[in-house]
Amino acid sequence: MKKSFSLWFVVIPDLALLFFSLYFAIILRYPEGLTESYWQSHFQVFGYLFLVWMLVFFMHGLFDANSFRRFSGLVLKLSVAMMVNLLISIIYFYFQPDLILTPRRFLLITVGVSFVFLLLWHLIIKYILKNRLVEGLYLFSFDNELKDLEKEIESHKFLGFKVLGHLNLNNLDSQRLDYNAGVVLPDNLHSHPEILQKFYTLRKNGAAFYNYRNFYENLLRRVYLNEINELWFLENINYQEKRFYNFIKRLLDIFFGFVGSALFLLSFPIVALLTKLTSPGSILFVQERVGKHGKIFKVYKYRTMRAGTKTDTWTSVNDSRVTSFGKFLRKSRIDEWPQFFNLLIGNMSLVGPRPEQPNIVEDLRKQIPFYDERHLVKPGITGWAQINNIYAGSEEETRLKLQYDLYYIKHRGLLFDLEIILKTVYYIFTWQGR
Repeated sequence: MKKSFSLWFVVIPDLALLFFSLYFAIILRYPEGLTESYWQSHFQVFGYLFLVWMLVFFMHGLFDANSFRRFSGLVLKLSVAMMVNLLISIIYFYFQPDLILTPRRFLLITVGVSFVFLLLWHLIIKYILKNRLVEGLYLFSFDNELKDLEKEIESHKFLGFKVLGHLNLNNLDSQRLDYNAGVVLPDNLHSHPEILQKFYTLRKNGAAFYNYRNFYENLLRRVYLNEINELWFLENINYQEKRFYNFIKRLLDIFFGFVGSALFLLSFPIVALLTKLTSPGSILFVQERVGKHGKIFKVYKYRTMRAGTKTDTWTSVNDSRVTSFGKFLRKSRIDEWPQFFNLLIGNMSLVGPRPEQPNIVEDLRKQIPFYDERHLVKPGITGWAQINNIYAGSEEETRLKLQYDLYYIKHRGLLFDLEIILKTVYYIFTWQGR
């Protein structure tokens, strides 16, 4: 995907804003004033740190034009980058015991002020470059096989793409193209060398070309499931265990397991009382689910449905089986808190595809090709599909959910897990549970 502006258009103002934020933070923290030597010491010490901060910004893609396409993505990337910068700064000052600076609250003020100024500036850039960030696209197809992709582009205009036209065997020679636009191509061009030659000529004139599968995945952050095959899994999925990643992930699961279990124990008396007052039946709900490599395990939740109702089917929007208090538990995600014990046991992880019931999995295996591939990793309390508001309430929704699950399995890593955790917190506070 093309970059629509110079890197320095963001880098230089960001660095200047960091120093301005430091100046502003000094005024807030020390309103009585400082000596000249103290001023210089602050700017010198933080000057070194700011160079590292800029590197962190670069690593998080904040200087990439694509980061300005999504508001949520921009805020998230900047938030994660500033958290990393705060951690680096704490470590830096910890190993500098002879420094005359004792940052503590001042460091937090500096990070907070910097975040506010940088966010405002990046939002201004997003507004200024709104039209420049729109990239035109041509879709080449033999039999209109990219119609699904066009629908997605049209329904996600905020991502900055616009379909300029359709190319095919009949109009390729006559169509006048904008060489600054991109061309999305299907997979089956290898059998048409004459078309490849024409596109190769266009490439020399500056046109950009994208494979439609990769474009779809980069655009929507989910895999293109319609024509997925065994070769895709061989080329894109790492079937070997990621030992270091799994080790760190397990440590995080244990940590969150203890913290979450404490929350569960503290909440239990109140939730138990309100559950009993609003509906008869047990407090906790235990159900079998399918875990990693298809192993069956028991998942624990607060009961949110009326006792005696059939619970081995999908949950729908405004499900009549859900009690009044159960709706609150689901919206707030408190019903999931007992699952922190599953983290300690080890049959679930904090982040991963949500586990399904064995009978539903058995049916979906027959209906959806490669559905079992989502069991390559541990199921999670939260997941990539959940924070994209995708819930399995039907076969169609399950297919869409699988696209997100496979995307997670392909790209799983500590930073991706952190993104999902941060977004989960956001969705909890914005009351987007179901």
